[in-house]
Amino acid sequence: MRRLLPLLLAPAILIAGCDGPNEKAGADKDKAAAAAAGVAYKGNGANEQIGEAQDRAVDAAKDARDAEASSLQKQARTVKAEADVDADRLEQQAKAIRDEAKERAAPLEEQAKAVRAHQ
Repeated sequence: MRRLLPLLLAPAILIAGCDGPNEKAGADKDKAAAAAAGVAYKGNGANEQIGEAQDRAVDAAKDARDAEASSLQKQARTVKAEADVDADRLEQQAKAIRDEAKERAAPLEEQAKAVRAHQ
């Protein structure tokens, strides 16, 4: 498990280090405002922080949609599995009914042959 931990954390670290589109737009606004004010932009301005929060909200909403979709897919698989079980049970019942009908029909068919043989 200790060997896997860095592999599992790497994507999270890479994602955390990426600026989202709203954060980038906020940083651009902050840079423009700093340039207009004649001051050096030091990063992490108010608009950038708001954009970062918006990106987190967008990501959380996407995660929620993905979780809902996964849940619905699991429900669909469950419905299909239940239908397969019901269909298998019905097929077994149909086979039993057909087998019983063959057993009941066999003596009647033998009687019909005997009647025809005596003509």
